[in-house]
Order: sequence, then structure tokens, then C-alpha cells
Amino acid sequence: MNIDSDIDIAYTHAAIWAEREIGLDRFDTMTEGIEKLLTDAKYFFIAINGDSVDFMPLLSTMRSITKLPILIVTSNFTTEKELEAIGNGADIYARWHNSPEDNIASVLAHVTHFAVRSQMPIQDLNVMVYKKLLIAPLQRNVFIENHKLDLTVKEFDVLYMLMSNLGCVFSSEQIYKEVWNLRFDNNAREVIRTAIKRLRQKLRIDTQSPEPDYIKNIRDGGYSFDPYD
Repeated sequence: MNIDSDIDIAYTHAAIWAEREIGLDRFDTMTEGIEKLLTDAKYFFIAINGDSVDFMPLLSTMRSITKLPILIVTSNFTTEKELEAIGNGADIYARWHNSPEDNIASVLAHVTHFAVRSQMPIQDLNVMVYKKLLIAPLQRNVFIENHKLDLTVKEFDVLYMLMSNLGCVFSSEQIYKEVWNLRFDNNAREVIRTAIKRLRQKLRIDTQSPEPDYIKNIRDGGYSFDPYD
């Protein structure tokens, strides 16, 4: 897997990998790569162009769902960035070599080193991806593309309840009893309305986006998470 929004560099490396009878599956963003890793797709390693991809916000999430070697290369190498990348789950954070051939030789050496670990079973963390939205329940993190959302505890719990039951309709009373674990009354209805309003605002970080709201109002029913409607 290659995560690189610089198509020219990606194609140059892909051609050299092809000479070694190895295909390169390229993605523009970390979110796209993570979504693919959640399928049954089989990869040998993950190579990230640190110059063209904002990888750091979602690096720890990627590490949580895969044992594959994660290799990051950059022309803007600093020890501080290296320590941050390693701390968030990268196996290698290194400078670009002088030639694409040298880069690929380095990747192959590292992949061989990490091959045994890549076969180890991993814990199912139930990471969910819908369009530009990614939620990592174990870490209680929510991202829109690479932007981490600042959610309160209750906002996260409401969102996770709705996302875990895609397309299901929950009344205000059901949400309040499940998330707040308190007796439902007239004030509780306003609490839910306010929480949903805040969630919608935070999920729409691009106010000019034509995309519909992830959380739908269901007339005489309640609320439903349905990003595909």
C-alpha cells in the first residue's frame, strides 16, 4: 500500500516495483488507506510519502488496525518528527534516498525485517469509516479526513450509538436512556436536541460542503445515522 498524493512520485516508484513483480496500490489520504485496510485486502507493507500526505493525525489509528510495517519517508526530516512518528506507530521515519531504486531497496530490507510481526493476529477494534468520517472507538477519536474532532464524552457516545446501528432510528428517549442513563423527561428532550445540533455542527467542518448531514431527522421517529442517503 502506498499513501501518496504526489502522483508523479508514486508512478515512478510503481514502475520500479512492477519490475520486481510487486504491485503498488496508491491512495491519496490516510482515511482512504485505513478504509482499505479494514477490508480483506492483503498487503506486505505501507509506504507513506511524508511530503505529500498529512499522516500524523491518523497514524496511531492506522497502527491500531494493522501489524504491517509502516514506512514513512520525507525530505523534511527532523529528530522531533521522527520521535513523534515512531511514538504514533511508524516503524521507520527516514529521509528520501538519492534515487528511487535506493528507496525501494531500503523498503525491501525493512519489510523483510518486519515480516514475522506482520503475520501476527491483531485485535478487532471496530474502526468505522463512512465517506470522510472515521471513528476509532477504543481511542474514542473521531476524524473528518485528517481533522480530529473535539467531542465531549456525551457527544462521542451519541455518535457512536448511532454509527454502530447504521440506518436504525432512535427516539430521543432511547438515546437519553442509553447515553445519559437517566429518567427521560421534557428537559431531556431538549438535551438531546442540543447535543445533536452540536454534533452536526462539528461533523460539518466545511460549511460550504454540499454533502448532506450524517445524522438524519426522522419525522415522528427520532434520529438516524445514514451517510449514504
